[in-house]
Amino acid sequence: MRITGYSITSIGARQQNQDSFLVDNERSLFAVADGIGGGERGDVASLMAVTGVGAHPDEGGRLRETVETIQQVVLKEAMDSLGDARMGTTLTAVRFKDSTLELCHVGDSRCYRYAAQHLQQLSTDHETFDEGYGAPVLSSYLGIPTDLFPFQVQDEDFPIAAGERYLLCSDGLYKQVSENDIMKMLETHAAEPQKLLEALVAAAVVAPFSDNVTIVYIEVD
Repeated sequence: MRITGYSITSIGARQQNQDSFLVDNERSLFAVADGIGGGERGDVASLMAVTGVGAHPDEGGRLRETVETIQQVVLKEAMDSLGDARMGTTLTAVRFKDSTLELCHVGDSRCYRYAAQHLQQLSTDHETFDEGYGAPVLSSYLGIPTDLFPFQVQDEDFPIAAGERYLLCSDGLYKQVSENDIMKMLETHAAEPQKLLEALVAAAVVAPFSDNVTIVYIEVD
C-alpha cells in the first residue's frame, strides 16, 4: 500500500505556535505534538517530541520505547532549564508497517480514522476532571513529573486497508470544529488533500479565542 501524508499548522489567535509535527512519507512515520500552554517552553517540548519520533530507528522496536525515552529527555530539560516540571507536550505518533498502524499516544491530541463515511477516534484522551479548576485537565503528557503522577501511554495496533484516511490533530481542531463538520469536509475535499487541510484550519481559527491548530492528514491507497 502507498502511504502519503500532508500537513498544515496555524497559530490561531495565540501569540506563539507551540505545536510541532512530523511527516516522513519515506518511512510512513507521522506525528503531532502540542506544547502545554499552561507551562513554559511548550514549543521546545513539542519540537523535542517530534524530533525524537523522527529519530526512531527503522529496525527498532515499538514506538513506545522511543516515547518513553523522550519523556525522560523532556523532563530532564524542564528540570535543567526551569528548575521544575513546568514544561511538557502531548504527542500522537503513528507508524504504518505492512498492513498495520502502530499508534503511540500521550495526552489529548488525537488520531482519527475515516473509512466507509465514518469518523472514528482511535486515540484515548488522557484527561481527568479537576474539581478546583472546574474542567478537564491532562492526566498524562511528555514531561510529567512521574514521582507525582503516572506516565500513561496508549500503545496499540490497528489493521489498515486501502482507501482509509487518517487524521492526526492538536486539540485546536476538534475543540472548535465538530466531528460531524470534520467528516463533511473530508467528504467534500476527498480528492484535494491540501484544500481539505486549509478548510479545516479556516473553520478552526474563526473562533475569537482559537488555539494553535496542527493537522497531519494521511492517505492509504
